[in-house]
Amino acid sequence: MVNIRELPESLSEVDLGVIDALKALKEEADILRERLTGLEAVKADFDPAVFSRVNADYAKQLAAIEAKAEPMRQQARESYARLRGALSDIADAHEAVKLDRQEIELRRKLGEFDDEGYKERLKQIEAALAERAVAHKQGEALRARFLEVFASEEELLQGVEDPGPASTQEMPAADEPPPLPQAPPPAPPPAPSASSHEPAAAQTQILQVLKMPEPPKVPGAPPVPGAEGKRPAFGPNATMSLRTARLVPQNPEAGRSAIPLPPKPISLGADPANEVRIGGPGVEPKHAQITVDSKGYTLSDLGSKSGTRVNAESIKERLLRHEDVVQIGMARFVFREG
Repeated sequence: MVNIRELPESLSEVDLGVIDALKALKEEADILRERLTGLEAVKADFDPAVFSRVNADYAKQLAAIEAKAEPMRQQARESYARLRGALSDIADAHEAVKLDRQEIELRRKLGEFDDEGYKERLKQIEAALAERAVAHKQGEALRARFLEVFASEEELLQGVEDPGPASTQEMPAADEPPPLPQAPPPAPPPAPSASSHEPAAAQTQILQVLKMPEPPKVPGAPPVPGAEGKRPAFGPNATMSLRTARLVPQNPEAGRSAIPLPPKPISLGADPANEVRIGGPGVEPKHAQITVDSKGYTLSDLGSKSGTRVNAESIKERLLRHEDVVQIGMARFVFREG
């Protein structure tokens, strides 16, 4: 289950000190602009030399404020980018909690726990959603503070890498909880247990290391006979209509950062040599592999004891579709394209 409690802490990392300083400078500049407007109104009543002297003084003060404010604006833009990232995390967490709700419903239907256990888990889901709503409200309040000193969000995003869209509207409420069954269905056969020799520390850690070396090039290598006019199914010179894809973590065991999937095979497992390293119980050194061809991204289990699951179903090989839920050991990801 996603740890919603961590999300407000990411909001606390947003620096509002620079916003307070910019607001004070804006108030000074507004006063000077009002004086300049008043100066124009009484221009005819004073000697032109006096008018020019006062006008130049106010203009000089405004230029000094602008010079002081510009580096602060850049600092504020960087803080705002972090805020947008936090709001994006909150939105992802909301989606993850909705998946958690579906998961406990599925497990209940499979007889994994009774009505009382289901109610307890559903209560935890509702609490997580409530905390997400509070975090979203806090994030929107912070966004409003930034817009007090900037004309628009577009101005805030100038010159700063945008971490992605962040919704300015309230997230949709979670679906109503499904009704409790009158009697639980019979329990299915027990699932294979996780390996008992897995180190305890590995149960709470995951290191995601993407190592994607370029394919070796052999200078002067002769062309392959009969290959003229044909494109390889996959390779550095292949032309394929593939959408970008990534694995988005959905619980702490899966880490915090999305994993971009390159247009080449990658391996997943507990061994550090894997492109994606996953720790925890039930994860084999070489657990699974993702390959890519013209059809898309295919996930294959490499004969692991605990298996690889897609949408809670154990698989040997599966062509991944947008929003498929992939589980390896305790780590759970959502496959997303585009």
